[in-house]
Amino acid sequence: MRCALIGDPAQHSLSPAIHREGYRGSGLSWTYDAITVAPEDVETFLSDCLADETWAGLSVTAPHKESIMAFGEPDHVSRLVGAGNTIVFHDRTTANPPTVHNTDVPGFVRAWRAKELGVPRTAAIIGNGATARSLLVALAGLHVAHVAILARDPARASNAQKLGIALGIDTTVQPLGFNLAPLDLVANTIPADATQPHAQSWADAAAWIFDAVYDPWPTPLAAAATDDHVVLSGLDLLAGQAVDQFHLLTGKAITFADAHAAALAELSRRRNERDHPTLMEE
Repeated sequence: MRCALIGDPAQHSLSPAIHREGYRGSGLSWTYDAITVAPEDVETFLSDCLADETWAGLSVTAPHKESIMAFGEPDHVSRLVGAGNTIVFHDRTTANPPTVHNTDVPGFVRAWRAKELGVPRTAAIIGNGATARSLLVALAGLHVAHVAILARDPARASNAQKLGIALGIDTTVQPLGFNLAPLDLVANTIPADATQPHAQSWADAAAWIFDAVYDPWPTPLAAAATDDHVVLSGLDLLAGQAVDQFHLLTGKAITFADAHAAALAELSRRRNERDHPTLMEE
């Protein structure tokens, strides 16, 4: 059977390392690749997959998390967020359509609990895209009471604010430069370069820090952290979401620890290759 991650770009993803490790541990002779698919080619690519019974399903990353919703039956979490990151192709002999899932939401909760952290009551989410909305739903599950959404264009964050309010969270929208009062968590979902002017003030406001980026590391926000901070990275989220995603695609299990170790090993290998290209060639 075949699985893959699709995105534009996709080659940077560590998902192949995680899923291939899961295949080894489960005794599956499956393949998993990272495939760059342009937005205008997604429909054709999915049609080809559905016509080939060797495809079990796909992991989905930017910029396709919203558009993938149109190609299957979304689950409840995907509907809430308005975005999915997994599409499962069911037995072609049945009338069951593909199903779309969002494993980023339970993945963040799993990563949070793996750190044995307390209950966050107040948080700021930087950004208002699919990952930010997934975090908002995850934080609702962790019983957060107040969230400030900091957006480069606050006018475009109205849907995220409405989602937070619908989840029972006191949700406000502010510009990136807003002066945050002390809070439990700052969670960044925008590119690292855009955080540079504000990273120190965000870190100073929070006890816990999450940055969805994991390479290059440390990000400006992570670099602004002190020994008193607890810092989670995109690697934690990647491993957390892979647990449910792997089960959805294969029916088998992979642990958070094994997923995290596989991703970290591949990331370390790539960094070593970048830092010592001549040595790697030899």
